[in-house]
Parts: sequence; C-alpha cells; structure tokens
Amino acid sequence: MALVTLEQVNLALRLDLVENDERIPDINLKIKQAEAAVIDYLKKPDHGWTESTVPGQVSAAILIVIQSLLDEADTGAMLVGLGTGDPKSPVVALLYRLRDPALA
Repeated sequence: MALVTLEQVNLALRLDLVENDERIPDINLKIKQAEAAVIDYLKKPDHGWTESTVPGQVSAAILIVIQSLLDEADTGAMLVGLGTGDPKSPVVALLYRLRDPALA
C-alpha cells in the first residue's frame, strides 16, 4: 500500500493531472521509487504505516523525492546528501530524527 496517493502528489506538486493522463504511470512509478528511497534511508522496511498513519515528515520527504525524480523538475539537488545523511539535505532534515541509528 502506498504511503502517499496519486491524488496527494497531484495536489502537492500542482501537476494538473486528469483522468487517463499519459503521465500517470510514470508518476505512480516515481511514488514507488520515492517511498523505497525514504524507507531505505529510515531503515524501517517493516514500518507498518499506511496512508492515514504515515508521519507527516515522512510523507513530506516522499513528496520532495517524487518532485526531484520528475523529468520536468529541476530539483535533483534536493537528493544530494541523502546517501551520506548530510543534514543540509531537505529530505535528511525531515527524516533524521526518525532514522534508526547505524550499528557500529
């Protein structure tokens, strides 16, 4: 089950999607990719969240990643630092407190 819906993405990113829009399959793919990236960063594969229980900062981070993955978005720099945990990254800043610490 998705943590953010196509409707939420459409509204938040102002995509103006209409029924049978040719971009919908690509955006659905981006939703899956963004959720995977965020959950991987958090190290919570068994998070148990649903669309209605996902923490706000997690859904916000997913939306930022989706925006960064879209072809028409020039926001790829927002993903810089996600792999290293750089707190200057907007995604890291949203998620850092929820992340399980790394084991030494």
